[in-house]
Parts: sequence; structure tokens; C-alpha cells
Amino acid sequence: MIKEFKEFLMRGNVLDLAVAVVIGAAFGKIVDSLVANIIMPSIALIFGDTDFASNWAYKGITYGVFIQSIIDFVIIGFAVFMFVKIVNKVSRGAFVEEEEEEIDEALDTLKEIRDQLKLQNNREI
Repeated sequence: MIKEFKEFLMRGNVLDLAVAVVIGAAFGKIVDSLVANIIMPSIALIFGDTDFASNWAYKGITYGVFIQSIIDFVIIGFAVFMFVKIVNKVSRGAFVEEEEEEIDEALDTLKEIRDQLKLQNNREI
């Protein structure tokens, strides 16, 4: 059972998931700080107040909390989108380089095969 558990933990997708959770938590803190310390104060300069959660309520219905959650979601979603876009661009560049190398190697191999076939055909004549 311990051996199976060790194999389970060492599989690539489990390790990738663990890394993603840790990175996601750290990235979440960065985004939270960005929202709380940069974006919301900037919005406060425009609108005068950004504390929707406690200031926007009607007879105990705190619709400001909901509005704040929507604003946070949009900002966090955009930040994650930009992060994924950057990662994809960087990883795509590495993938394209590897793909080009594979194509060059395959082309060289095909040229060698062609040359060998030409030699064989010339000998038979």
C-alpha cells in the first residue's frame, strides 16, 4: 500500500497539481494585493469611495458585498487570463523551436534516403 501511495504521489499529474496549487495560492495573494492596494485606491480617486461592502446597503441587504465580489472576480479573472496568455506565449515559443528542429532533422533524413535511392538506381542501370 505504501508503494502504491508513493507511485501515486510521484506521477507527473499529481506533482503538477501540487505545484499549481502552491503557485495559485501565491499568485492569489499577489492579485489580492493588486486589487486592495493599487486598483481599488485608483478607483477611489475617481468615484470617491471604494468600500462597497459596508457602505452600500439597503435595510440590511448588503448588495455592496455582492458588487465588491463581482469587481474582485473581474479583476482576478483578467489577471489570471493575462498570466495564462504570457505563459502560453513563452511555452509556445519553446515548442515552435523544438518543432523546427524536429522538422530539420526529418528533412535531413529524407534527403539522405533520396541520395541513397539515387545511388542505387544509378548502379542498377
